[in-house]
Amino acid sequence: MKSKAIYPKVAADMLTVLGTWVLGFLGVMILVQVGKTVVAFINGSEVDTYFNAVFIASNIAMFVIGIISTYFLHHYVENGVTRKDYFKGALVASIGLSIALPIIAFLVSKLGEFIVMNIDKVALNQADINSAVMETDGNIVGNIVQAFIIAPHIDPSSNWLLAITTLSLNILFFFLVGWFIGASFYRFHVVIGLGSILVGIIIITIKDSLLRLALDLPLPDQYISLDFLPSSASIPILLLLLGLLAWLIRSITKRVSIKM
Repeated sequence: MKSKAIYPKVAADMLTVLGTWVLGFLGVMILVQVGKTVVAFINGSEVDTYFNAVFIASNIAMFVIGIISTYFLHHYVENGVTRKDYFKGALVASIGLSIALPIIAFLVSKLGEFIVMNIDKVALNQADINSAVMETDGNIVGNIVQAFIIAPHIDPSSNWLLAITTLSLNILFFFLVGWFIGASFYRFHVVIGLGSILVGIIIITIKDSLLRLALDLPLPDQYISLDFLPSSASIPILLLLLGLLAWLIRSITKRVSIKM
């Protein structure tokens, strides 16, 4: 008799725990947004949309959550869960979070925009986030940090479904890169762990370049040049890149030694 799969339970558990952290992050961002709106009301100025604020901050939040998710492995293996079930459960949870976060952010943002539109002296700032990465100063480290934070963006007012999908894909990559780096440090020594950071930066840079090609967005000079590719090839390669990341994480975690 075939035993019942364990990974759905792992996915549900991790989705509950990590989802609580994501809701906490979104809650903090709501408080920040309220504070910005109050300041804008006092000064009679503009305020960014909640969706745009979350868009920038969620990259780092999901990256950190991805790193921390590595340390669930010890808990599950210690309680009889296989490394494979841990991996599959965590992967399903990461996909769930990457879908839920943009939807919640979009709905809260629309509510906030409705409120702001009915407040005198406050206007919504239609920020062009994509133009920010075009403003480079020649500093390599600064450009890398900027590219790591400011991902390809679609304004929800122009295409809400594409905006949600783009954010979802962005944060899924950041989660998996964080997970990959965390797993590398967990299993190997510091040198390989530091090397995984470089690999993570390269993957994020390639992801941004491919996504910008797919969305027909401007491509800064510091990005890895992939403009020779047709835009139709961008999405399949992005999916292959996601598969590569998942394979790397699985390869690292399936042989991790766990001290009981």
